[in-house]
Amino acid sequence: MADETIGRQHQELIAFLTSSSDMRKTARSSVNAGLWAGGGAFAGAFMFGPLGGLAGGIAGSLAGFLKGDEYDGAVQAIVKLEEERRKVLIDEVTQVLITAGAAANALQIDGGFTTALRDFAQQDAVRDGVW
Repeated sequence: MADETIGRQHQELIAFLTSSSDMRKTARSSVNAGLWAGGGAFAGAFMFGPLGGLAGGIAGSLAGFLKGDEYDGAVQAIVKLEEERRKVLIDEVTQVLITAGAAANALQIDGGFTTALRDFAQQDAVRDGVW
């Protein structure tokens, strides 16, 4: 039951992200800016060490900002939604995050990671795919 609810919520979130042209533009532009920043940080760190990584990250971020398109962030895209749709989306994202947090907390309990790994490995599809 919980897996069905999470799956439905995940599908709602993915549908929103893919059907909204604002969100697609935001995602594309964010990835582009992130690649500039990450590339600059990598190049700087590779050439000059940790301080070079800092300087390269700043320079890459600046380059990404200057070369990037104008776009609104995800929060602005969500605010533009009609009230009922926005409420449903926020509730579903909240539930996905709570569930993800609960799963992460379960892994932190003594033996939680070992139990989760064992349960995962015992699934037929996983076991058959590996062995």
